[in-house]
Amino acid sequence: MPQEEDFTEALRSSLLTISPPDTPKLLRAGVRNGRRRRRRRVVALGVSGAAVLALVGLGANVVPGLLSDGRAADRTTPGTSAPTSPAATPGPTFTGALPADQALARLTALLPTGLTSSTPPGSGQSGQLWVDDGHGKSLIEVHVSRQTSTTELRKHVFADVKPSPQGTLIQSRQSPEGHQTVNVLNPDGLYVTLMTWQSPTQNGPSTRTTPILPLPQLRTMATSPKWR
Repeated sequence: MPQEEDFTEALRSSLLTISPPDTPKLLRAGVRNGRRRRRRRVVALGVSGAAVLALVGLGANVVPGLLSDGRAADRTTPGTSAPTSPAATPGPTFTGALPADQALARLTALLPTGLTSSTPPGSGQSGQLWVDDGHGKSLIEVHVSRQTSTTELRKHVFADVKPSPQGTLIQSRQSPEGHQTVNVLNPDGLYVTLMTWQSPTQNGPSTRTTPILPLPQLRTMATSPKWR
């Protein structure tokens, strides 16, 4: 047999002894290998992301107070308090009409020293108070409310009143008999009315020669922040 034929025959015999490949097994192995490689990539991305975050944190410590555009940012030194904004203006303590007992309590706190006060019988809900300086009782009446609409008040009570620089309207008057009235309308709708008589009752004859409180003092009391 020629040498080429011997080689061909030997090659054929060797091929017959080789088992065919297990294709499904190879496919499963390839899938597992692909999944392992994908997991490795995910882990690698996670590690690189953590490294970036760590670098950002390091940069914030190395260059404190800088924003991304190079502007200085507020920061707080450890052990110190953060900057605080100005205190907010306290909101209203009531809406609608202030109850008479609360209005009388605030009125009593505003009375000057040297005066005694008492509540007339049966007038606890009317905002009335007797005040005496030793020269005769006077009746004082107070009404306080927070108005949601001030159009009618501005039109009828404060029609000719020029507001203060703060926007407060103050109207006051005194009758020949000594009856005094002060009306105050604040920009936020707080409306205060104080009235005094030179007698213990509204319709009784005067028992005093002068008002128990001068009109300027009554105005000061009516514009007090205590009414809020």
